[in-house]
Amino acid sequence: MTDNDTADQYLTGRPRSPDSIGPGSVSSGSSAPGQTGADSSAGTSALREELHALEVQATDSGSTAATRFLAYREAAYIALDLRDLKVAMEHALNCLVWARASGDGRSQVKAHVTLALAMMESYDDAGAQREFGVALTLAGAIADDRGVALVAINTSHFELERRNYHQATQPLLELLHSPSMGALLEPGAQQLWEIFHINFVVSASETLLAGTAGVSAAAHPPEIERQLAVSAALLAVRLEDRHALSLLDTAALLDALTRHALWTGELTVARTLADEHVQLTSNADFPLLYGRALLDRSRVSARIGDLENAILDAGQAVGYFHEAASELWEARSREQLAAIYARAGRYREAYETQQEVTHGVENLYRDYHQQRALVRQIAQQAREAEVRAEALAEAALRDPLTGAPNRTRAMQVLADLHTRAGQNRPSAVALLDLDLFKRVNDTFGHLVGDAVLTGVTRLLGAELREQDLLARLGGEEFIVILPDVTAQQAESVCLRLRDSLQNASWETLAPGLMTTGSFGVAVLDGEQDITSVLMNADRALYAAKAAGRNAVRVAAKQAGVARDMQPCL
Repeated sequence: MTDNDTADQYLTGRPRSPDSIGPGSVSSGSSAPGQTGADSSAGTSALREELHALEVQATDSGSTAATRFLAYREAAYIALDLRDLKVAMEHALNCLVWARASGDGRSQVKAHVTLALAMMESYDDAGAQREFGVALTLAGAIADDRGVALVAINTSHFELERRNYHQATQPLLELLHSPSMGALLEPGAQQLWEIFHINFVVSASETLLAGTAGVSAAAHPPEIERQLAVSAALLAVRLEDRHALSLLDTAALLDALTRHALWTGELTVARTLADEHVQLTSNADFPLLYGRALLDRSRVSARIGDLENAILDAGQAVGYFHEAASELWEARSREQLAAIYARAGRYREAYETQQEVTHGVENLYRDYHQQRALVRQIAQQAREAEVRAEALAEAALRDPLTGAPNRTRAMQVLADLHTRAGQNRPSAVALLDLDLFKRVNDTFGHLVGDAVLTGVTRLLGAELREQDLLARLGGEEFIVILPDVTAQQAESVCLRLRDSLQNASWETLAPGLMTTGSFGVAVLDGEQDITSVLMNADRALYAAKAAGRNAVRVAAKQAGVARDMQPCL
């Protein structure tokens, strides 16, 4: 499994890799032209097998968080290719959970983009825009230029799929003038670079074809035209090497250049490109890709005035979209067909087709609300699972008897403080051992002993600052971690803790019960490793016990070796 911008190709027009989004001319689907339903194709069976393998990998508890993030992300995209939106949403949410668990900001950017795409396919536009916004903010915060570019290109794709062509140019123009544009020239970013130009040619051509009505002055149409010419020229050069391109890459280039030719008025060129697009996809195993190629050629034919062929292509496109259960594109193709019928003077057929469009939109509206309810349910389940995971992670760092942090948590904190100590910010560590604790268990019983341990945790914890840590190492042994204090300050703290133990009333637990503790203090200054510091503290603790217990001793080091413990009483 890979994690770059040139990963395995996917079937949809969203990404041609998990991280980069293709133009609106490429769509999903697996069955060959003429077949009914995606499940009848060998391609779909292979996808389902791949999805199952990824699901197994994603749920392997022995895998790292980064590996599980990658598996869930790829599984989400394959589920989208299969039009299984429920599964896609579940995997996208899990992808985000494991990206967070990995601690890698770039992975989290990609995960938010994946979730946005799943929401987009589910017609949750508000949710998709929210996730794109989160991804962009995070990418900016961690200076992830490729992440910024990824979000911009995906946001453009989102607007393209909604046929908001003017809006689709905006994130691309902003990216073009930002430092993040340089990320598209880095090794491994070839596909993102190509899709940037494809999306720009599609969105700019359609914006200019629609005219300037409704376009704000801030859009700078002359700038759009200049960049459109540059991007179209780059794509034309890329298409010359079509034998080295994948089907999806070639189809995307043909679609974009066809739209550009319509804008420039080169109708013969547009027809040639559209014919090649249809021929290319007719032999492929992507019915929706073929349907969109037919719909694009229908548009070119109508522009030329060849209305009969325009009607023929649009009608065929309706059939392919219907077989593939793509209600949105079926409605769009019927809408185009109705307009061509009307232009040809075939008004009855135009009326009947428009009625079918209305019926299709009603179905889409119903499906949208059902899908939104399902998405909300899945999202709630994911939030609950995330809360449970956080609770389990927190529980794994706490002692089950006393509720105090455990050894694992203490070592995490020590590691952080050791790094800070190397920046001239020393801290202190104290090992605490409850004196003669075995006698407590033998005399009063283990239940009383457990109550003493819990009471000590509560008593000493109340004496410490919020940034301090009292952790149970095991048995009657504790560690006190004191950030940003000197040895002398740590000594004073431990003397106060010692007095609290000695002066506390333990009679409520058992008559005659008393509890004291011995402390060994060492400084975490960054010069010695954590193990050496703990050994120093342990030697100091041994000295406190040798002095009669209920005592505090501070380790003094010389040339990295602990010296005799200095009494503090």
